[in-house]
Amino acid sequence: CLPILEEMSGMKEGIDFYLGYSPERINPADPTRRLSDIKKIVAGSSPVVTEFLEALYARVVKAGLFPAANIRVAEAAKILENTQRDVNIALMNELMALYDKMGIRASDVIAAASSKWNFHHYRPGMVGGHCIAVDPYYLVDAGRRHGLSMELVAAGRSVNEQTAFFIAEKLEETFESQGQTISGKRVLVLGRSFKENCPDLRNTRVVDIVKELSSYGCQVDVYDPWVAADEAHHEYGITPI
Repeated sequence: CLPILEEMSGMKEGIDFYLGYSPERINPADPTRRLSDIKKIVAGSSPVVTEFLEALYARVVKAGLFPAANIRVAEAAKILENTQRDVNIALMNELMALYDKMGIRASDVIAAASSKWNFHHYRPGMVGGHCIAVDPYYLVDAGRRHGLSMELVAAGRSVNEQTAFFIAEKLEETFESQGQTISGKRVLVLGRSFKENCPDLRNTRVVDIVKELSSYGCQVDVYDPWVAADEAHHEYGITPI
């Protein structure tokens, strides 16, 4: 943003104005981790600015502050946090598909593996929202500009983008195993936003399930009391019941 700010304002950073940055760490729909409960990273264009940000955020953030080495480090830390989650969830989603083919319940495997003290507890599922589903692409783009393919990050994104289709296909297979067809069935999808008990529709992957099941010939209804029906219709053409 700095070059744009300087160009549009005609002012020079460090002389006419100063720049500070603090990445968002809010966990939507989590009443136990509010702004004041989450340690905040702060960084300024100079040590004086960083100190100013520390004093400013200390007035509202009780969990503590972490002064990053510089703004680029603070930005990179934010993207690392979200990409780490994305890649780990992708691993669980990929294993979920394998275990399904092997006739093993992924939840049983996770429960067993969780008995070890250093197991990192991630669960398979759809990854949406405006952070975790977006930030890894910044790394992929940065890698390309620096001659790196970022294969693991890109693969994780690809796996997570396909999870909704796996769920829809699994439902179709369930009907077929019972000698029935999914076409013509009425399906109720519980939840419309990108996570439970949250009104945020940004990058929700539920829309992929709805579209996929509709392409199978299903009548799909969506129920989510947290979501504004007019917003869901405007953004995705789906009105929750």
